[in-house]
Parts: sequence; C-alpha cells; structure tokens
Amino acid sequence: MEKRRLGISSGLAAYTLWGLLGIFWELLSVVPALDTLAYRIVFSLLTICIVLTVQRDWVTIWWTTKQLIKNRKIFWIILSSYLISINWFIYIYMVTHHEATEASLGYYIMPLMNVVIALMFLHEKLSRSKAIALLLVIIGVVILTIQTGSLPLNTLLMAASFCLYGLIKKQVQLPATISLTLETIFVAPVAIIYLMVSPHVMTQDGLGVTTLLILSGIITVIPLLLFAVATKNTDFITLGFIQYLNPTIQLLMAIFVMNESFSWHKAVVFLFIWLGILVFILGNMHGLQRVKRTK
Repeated sequence: MEKRRLGISSGLAAYTLWGLLGIFWELLSVVPALDTLAYRIVFSLLTICIVLTVQRDWVTIWWTTKQLIKNRKIFWIILSSYLISINWFIYIYMVTHHEATEASLGYYIMPLMNVVIALMFLHEKLSRSKAIALLLVIIGVVILTIQTGSLPLNTLLMAASFCLYGLIKKQVQLPATISLTLETIFVAPVAIIYLMVSPHVMTQDGLGVTTLLILSGIITVIPLLLFAVATKNTDFITLGFIQYLNPTIQLLMAIFVMNESFSWHKAVVFLFIWLGILVFILGNMHGLQRVKRTK
C-alpha cells in the first residue's frame, strides 16, 4: 500500500511539473526556440551526469552501452534521442509563439495517436470504442483545420514524434536515468556545435534568463526521475488516468496565465477531443473488466 501511495504521488508530481513547464518555456520566449532546445540538452546532460555520479551508476551506463551495441539496438536509442528532441523543440516553439493551447491539444490526443501507431506498426486490432474515439478526434482535427485554414501540423507532429518515441522505448526498455543519459549523449554533440555557431549568446538577455537556461536541465530531469519512481510503484492503468493531468494543467495555464484566447470555436474542437478521450477510457475500463471476468 505504501509503495502504491509513493507511485501515485510521484506520478501526480511528475505530470503536474510537466503541465507547468509551459510557463517556464514561455519565460524564455526571448531566446530562439532552437537555442533553448540546445541549452536544455546540454544542461540536462550535465544534470544527469551529476545524478549518475552520486548514484555511482557510470559502470551501468558503460555495461548497458556495450550490450546495446552487441545486440544492435543502439540505433534505436539514437533514433529515440532525435525523436524526443523533435518533440521538445516543437513544444518549446509552440509555447513561445503563443500556441500553448494547441500544444495541450497535442498531449490530449497522444494516447489516441498511440492507437494509430499500434495499428500501423504492431498490427493490433481496433476495438469499437477505439474506432469511435479516433473518429471523434479526427472530427475535432478537421474542425480545427477548417477554422484555421490549415492542418495543425505542429500539434500532430508533436504528438506523433512522442508516440514513435514511446514505440521505440517499448522495444528497448531501459531505466529512466540510463535512457535519458544515452539519449542526451547522442544529441549533445549536435547541440554543442549549434550553440558554437549560433549568434545568440547565453548571457545576452540578462541574469534572469541565463539562470533559467541553466535550470532547464534540472527541470527536465526531475519529472523524469519522479516518473521512473511512479512506473516502479504503480500500475500503468492508474498512470493512464493521471497522464491527462498534464494537458489539463497546460490548457489552464495557457488560458489563465499566458492569456491565450479560448473562443467557442476552440471549445468545440476540445469538446470532440474530450469526448474521444472519454470513449477511449470507458472502452479500456470495459475491456479490463471483461478480462478479469474471464480469469
């Protein structure tokens, strides 16, 4: 029982922090999004290196890397590192360009995007509830496309990149700290080279912005460590419910803190997405109960 409480509280803390991150990135809107991403990668690596040194886990990193090379799975880790970087960049770009509402929409549709990924790559069957949920989401996206006059590519790409990232993570399962270390190691050289040629200087926007850029590594690592604790101490069904805390907080922050408009046009889009999520959750609960009855 104590472990479950620890898992749920860690999950709540992780998703709450992820939900509040939009405010953090919005404070860095004076910095180009690509530069912010590069600083985030570099300082995340420095932060995780400190964590590994304290935990004395460098031997584990070395052994894991050798095994991944031997099993020819290192390519998947490299690919996952660039997929999560793409996801980070799109999210940072959207938040710093007054599209935090659309960013929250992307996180709402991620679980249903996972269904599409599973259909395409894992050949899983599509249940009636999932089909209805996907149809509702598609209707919502179509309405948003008609309203804006263009397909919400940033929203869809952000969701798709994270879903593909998750697909790879299922194929090569690693502890959170080790996974983050390897992923940041593979993208850090690109980030460093970019910062060397970028016209932006880290200190040019004042002490406050410089401090926030340095802290970007810490605020990236802490939720991931909390999530690692959550996954070890609670079930994924519970985490599946908790995950909607993230986009909900993002949406509330976008409306009430970042002062983004939330007209009835957007409300209609979100209504279809929320209905899709509701059908998806109820379908999963019904499926779980049916499995329990057959045991």
